Formats: sequence, structure tokens, C-alpha cells
Amino acid sequence: MGAPKPGSYVPPSRRGGGGSVMPDDPMQRRREENSVRVTNLSEDVTEADLAELFRPFGHIQRIYLAVDRVTGESRGFAFVTFAHREDGERAIRTLNGYGYGHLILRAEWAAPREPRP
Repeated sequence: MGAPKPGSYVPPSRRGGGGSVMPDDPMQRRREENSVRVTNLSEDVTEADLAELFRPFGHIQRIYLAVDRVTGESRGFAFVTFAHREDGERAIRTLNGYGYGHLILRAEWAAPREPRP
């Protein structure tokens, strides 16, 4: 197969980078820099609950709620990625130590993800 015609669709797997996000991609770093890790969540919390809780602090780009593969229940932590770091800072200041349901939340900046081998 030769080079695609200009303006034609190229599937992600055929684009430069093999369709995956490169570790030194500036957009990926920016997303990780704006990610808040929230822990001590109850088993029945949903992504919609987290969106409602974090929405007042700013535009949310992504919510990842860790769930058990077998039971489908929350594993007790999530990552909320904001468009702007200042929004994440406000969320951390307000929600760290906040009583949510019957638990006290812990909110902090997410540690950068280690590159996969």
C-alpha cells in the first residue's frame, strides 16, 4: 500500500505513532498535569455522581472511575481531569477532607503515569 491520497481518511493505526498516545506528547502531559486523584469513595459511587461533585470547579475533560471487573462496584478511587490546572487546585482545596456520603474524601494531584515497557 502506498501513501494515502491527500484529504483521504487514514485510520489511527496507520497514522504516525501507531494509534497510541506517545509518552512525550504535550497534550497527554497537560492532561496528566491537570488530573486530580480522589480516594475513599464508596462502592456505589458513579461517574455521574463525580461529575455533579466536581462540575462546580470548572470544565471537566475526563472522569475515570476505577471499578471492579467482577462486581462492577467502585474500587474506591477515581481520576478527574480538568481543562485548567486552577480548576483542579480549587477542587482539591475544597474537597480534600470533605464529607461525601458517609466517608471523608481525599483529593490530591495524580502522580504522573509511569511509561509502559
